[in-house]
Amino acid sequence: MSEYSKLTTILYVEDEDLIREGYERMLRRLSKELWSAKNGQEGVEMYKKYNPDIVISDIKMPVKNGIDMAKEIKEINPAQVIIFTTAHTESAYTLDAIDLQVDGYLLKPVDKNKLKTKLNFLAKNIILAKEHAEYQKTLQAIIDYQSSIIFISDFKVIKFASKQFFELLGVDSKEEFSKAYENILNLFVHCDGYIYADSVEEFLQKYDNASASNKIVSIATTEGEKAFYIGIKRIDENDNFVITLTDVTTLQREKKTAEYNATHDKLTQIFNRFKFDELFEIEYQRSIRYKRPLSIAILDIDHFKKINDTYGHLIGDKILQKLARKVRSSIRKTDIFARWGGEEFVILLDETKGEQALRMCESLRELIKEPDSYELPNITISIGLSELRFDESKESFLKRADEALYEAKNSGRDKVVLKL
Repeated sequence: MSEYSKLTTILYVEDEDLIREGYERMLRRLSKELWSAKNGQEGVEMYKKYNPDIVISDIKMPVKNGIDMAKEIKEINPAQVIIFTTAHTESAYTLDAIDLQVDGYLLKPVDKNKLKTKLNFLAKNIILAKEHAEYQKTLQAIIDYQSSIIFISDFKVIKFASKQFFELLGVDSKEEFSKAYENILNLFVHCDGYIYADSVEEFLQKYDNASASNKIVSIATTEGEKAFYIGIKRIDENDNFVITLTDVTTLQREKKTAEYNATHDKLTQIFNRFKFDELFEIEYQRSIRYKRPLSIAILDIDHFKKINDTYGHLIGDKILQKLARKVRSSIRKTDIFARWGGEEFVILLDETKGEQALRMCESLRELIKEPDSYELPNITISIGLSELRFDESKESFLKRADEALYEAKNSGRDKVVLKL
């Protein structure tokens, strides 16, 4: 049996410590994530905070019993999946529990195999319902925004196509299409985030494996590259398919814009701290695993408050933008550059030892202090630098760079300090 439960989150509510601790170990193995509460009141609070897929709860508990907790949860989400664990002596609660239309009852002591089977059954339904809801949401959005282009093909030649299909590509007929394209796969641009392949089998496999919202292809049209939601259905034993294309270019552009705004600093257009933290974790884990060198530099503009006070914040913003442009054009493409906050920036240098990073940072410091504009005041920067030790935490690695920056600032500024 597939362990669907490992794709779901669980809230477990039980007031008896020994019972709760015993089942926590098993539930943690059976779920994507597990949260525990000691009574119904804690259960409601944790439910509101984490919104778990499944709630497993004792009935008779102090502060707030399982029935009252379940009633509050059902008011928030009437479809919430709830399983009660109950003893024979708690029969007084049975009718109330039945009225709540919960999804299961397991007698104490709970048989772990029965619990596992029940969780998998409920989890499978939850997952299918989520996928269905996502699919319906995607289809509805597509229908609301655009009409579909339809054609029939065996992925080699066009058997039938709507007028819009030929207009999309700037051809007049099936014959003209065949002259311009060797096969249907040549329609699809090879780019990340979209479905494309060199063989029909690979393309269909990618299509089948893609989630409903990611069945997207990119096509070079008469108006440039556009994104389309693609639908594919086999219609006969000769491997003919009905293929629909729905223009979602605007949706994809909005999605990419939203993703960009969520990961980039608005002023300087470089990565923000949120995105840096994500990439930092990846690079840290890679360096630790493969014992590869990694260095980090924290940059700070010297006396930036004085600059703001003297010239105003608009000039301060221009200085930040200019510094970001200079640094970005000077570092390697593999280096990760982000605004840390205020006038502080951070650079993560992969495959780089401390001494190499020191030389790079010295060059960067000299570059920044070079006067090249009469519109903006000259600035200097201080840089704190550290090289990763393979036995230290990510926090320790970053802290040493911060300490090095503090040392650079307190020993005269306009310098680079490496803390090994």
